[in-house]
Amino acid sequence: AAPARCASGAAAPPLSAMTQRFLDDTGASVPVLKGPMYPGSNPELVAAVSAAGGFGVVQPISLTHLYDHDFREGLKLIKSLTDKPFGVNFTILENKKYKKQMDEWMHVAADEGVKFFLTSLGKPDAIVKFARDKGIKVYHDVHTPKVAQKVAASGVDGLICLNDAMGGQTGNRSAATFAEELQALDLGLPCLQAGGVADADDLRAALDAGYAGASVGTRFLATPEARVTDSYKNAIVGATPDDIVWTNKLAGTNSSVIRTDSVAAGGLRVNAVMAWLLQNRFTKLVTRTLMLKNAMDTYKKAAFDESIQIWQAGKGVGKIHAIESCADVVARFGEVARR
Repeated sequence: AAPARCASGAAAPPLSAMTQRFLDDTGASVPVLKGPMYPGSNPELVAAVSAAGGFGVVQPISLTHLYDHDFREGLKLIKSLTDKPFGVNFTILENKKYKKQMDEWMHVAADEGVKFFLTSLGKPDAIVKFARDKGIKVYHDVHTPKVAQKVAASGVDGLICLNDAMGGQTGNRSAATFAEELQALDLGLPCLQAGGVADADDLRAALDAGYAGASVGTRFLATPEARVTDSYKNAIVGATPDDIVWTNKLAGTNSSVIRTDSVAAGGLRVNAVMAWLLQNRFTKLVTRTLMLKNAMDTYKKAAFDESIQIWQAGKGVGKIHAIESCADVVARFGEVARR
């Protein structure tokens, strides 16, 4: 392959040891991971990102509940579309029914040859043990240095570092601040920037800041391969960073979405009664659980109904100017970093 080059035409700097490690862990050639989105985990999209040299990750609830695939058959469909590797995301929740389902999905994923798990929330210790015995790499979502330090001690192979520019359930600090904090911890793990990476310049900036690569979401929704409405895709293309707002009315915690009349109606924050329910130690868990369930139903409807304008997106929208194929998107990322 031709060496990666910066926009100026000069050869891009060599890949760092951590970027090389991330590429080894995933089998990708470009250090870009497609985040496990809801919506945004249809097999065609996951396969297209991996086929182009990036790394697609499946969100199981999105694959099954939103896109109506049997989990195993969904994985087999991805495998029929590309011979490149892909990963699976597991959200760790303290719910007996869900934990049983997640355990089943983990065994199915391993049986289907998946070699990369991305875990979210909770403690990944049990999943790390399961994965280690089967030669599966595990990366975990983190949103603070304290969480990063705790998770690193559990034996994960890398970290997905959530910042305040990402779409959906967002982080709470800038990518630059988080990079400095992580460097001070010197965890010795590949750390991916999650949020605010939509083009080659953004990826180059992330690598220069010390990240091993990037977890990218919004950019991949504005592609032909993403199964969401044209209204959603066009809203991403037409939005600016100023159009991105945080609201806790959907899932009980801050969600980063495009401001629309539907989102703005009645304000962006829950009312006083809901705020109390979300803070009270006896009611907050059940309230958040119910709100999250309702939010997932809303996001599912918005994925397929042109009239429902509840669209998750991050501040990278400012760099997204057209609906483009995953191959073209990944190729441009590859201009600044490719093995």
